[in-house]
Amino acid sequence: MSSRALPTVDVVTPCRNRLANLRASLPSWLSHPLVRRILVVDFQSDLPVAEALGRNRDPRITVLRVDDEPLWRQGRAQNVGLQASDADLILKLDADIAIVDISAYVEAMALNPQLFLRGCSQRGSSSGLCLVPRLVARRIGGYHDQMSGWGGDDVDFYRRLCRAGLNSGFVKAADFAEVPQRMATKNTEAPRLDTAWLPPHPDLARQPQFTAYRNGILARVQRQHRLTALRWRFDPAEGSGATLKKGRNRMRMLLGRHNTELANILAVHSYVPGDSHWDVLRQPWVQKAIQQHRLVLPRQRDMELALAAQLTERSKSLRSFAANLGIELLPLE
Repeated sequence: MSSRALPTVDVVTPCRNRLANLRASLPSWLSHPLVRRILVVDFQSDLPVAEALGRNRDPRITVLRVDDEPLWRQGRAQNVGLQASDADLILKLDADIAIVDISAYVEAMALNPQLFLRGCSQRGSSSGLCLVPRLVARRIGGYHDQMSGWGGDDVDFYRRLCRAGLNSGFVKAADFAEVPQRMATKNTEAPRLDTAWLPPHPDLARQPQFTAYRNGILARVQRQHRLTALRWRFDPAEGSGATLKKGRNRMRMLLGRHNTELANILAVHSYVPGDSHWDVLRQPWVQKAIQQHRLVLPRQRDMELALAAQLTERSKSLRSFAANLGIELLPLE
């Protein structure tokens, strides 16, 4: 197949204090003839990525800086890059994954528009590695905006892609080179639980198994789709970054905050190491709690305003539910 007929590819990589890994991977991304642009989403790294890479970096590299994000939210970072791209395909890579060759995958997706390709840890590649049609990824709302810490974001994204009609395929481990990362280090950028209601629970927040468990529950409580997806405003100045748009994003954030607290409460109460979040979601009391307490963003503006007026009472009801479970709560400010 002629390279002119192939879809365009942008690499999107979220980066938070992983500059050394990014420097090691960039040459392989830049050297591949099918990579058009590289969108590095600097999610509030201590040393800004744009400053570290310098002004004379390859013009194909765009750095988007996101500030005011104290917790690591990989899905939110990936969505910044997704919204900034105009390529046919998005290749989502972590900063520690080098490209060996993606030609066969791009050709396969040119022949089959209903295909997306992903990594799989059981097959020797990173589960978060993904080559996906950009427009479909945008249509399903991108990655989950509210998840924090490690685990669950890729599984949720792939499930929604399949529900949208795409077929999943797997990449070969030999076509990528990954720097192994110990499981115990995966939550170093998310040292506390994402909560304003509960104590920070650093003992749980540092456990990747717990955050994956909580994120799995959150995917059921707060469903990610086009209506709930956050929207970003991009500064045209190089390296100046992205900020959340105003307007309906505020309501989406309020609902996301409420639903995240519900997921936290369910996870802290029910978590047992080794258990799956699917087990707790099947329990009748959990299904009843989700039905009673989760908030759903209405499509009509008048219904949205009505829900906004109910938020205080809905929060009180959820906090009462947590107290009845014996969950310790912080006083509201």
